[in-house]
Amino acid sequence: MSCCGDKKDFTAGSSSFDHCLCDVVRAIKDIQDAGADECMGCNSCFTTPLGGLVNPTTTPIDTRVIVLYSKDGCPFSLSAYPCNPTGPKSCFFRIEEIVGKCCVTLRLLTKDGDGFEATSRCITVDIRCFCAIECVADAFLDICM
Repeated sequence: MSCCGDKKDFTAGSSSFDHCLCDVVRAIKDIQDAGADECMGCNSCFTTPLGGLVNPTTTPIDTRVIVLYSKDGCPFSLSAYPCNPTGPKSCFFRIEEIVGKCCVTLRLLTKDGDGFEATSRCITVDIRCFCAIECVADAFLDICM
């Protein structure tokens, strides 16, 4: 069962394994990995090249900042400090790695004035547990790839 309440069999090889967020995070990761590409003209998570969400861009871009939403419409957020649940939280993430079909390693980002800053906190999630994704911005975080 999907975390969004859809009663499908999500086992590997199943014809019902499709989940749109799996496809979206793969597309975002491909765009991040490819860097520059041709513009499609539509401002969405599928906008290419990386940097297409920034208009105009004069700096290099290496990250598409995302927010994931649960089935109740709340953004998924984490504390930058795992043992301090009352500390400041953030709902901004960078896709670091796709593991298997729908597991994704995310890096927590914090908002820093007008931009974003990478933290060292990474978490691996089953992307099928979320119901929506929002691409917030393209940013340069100077992350080694």
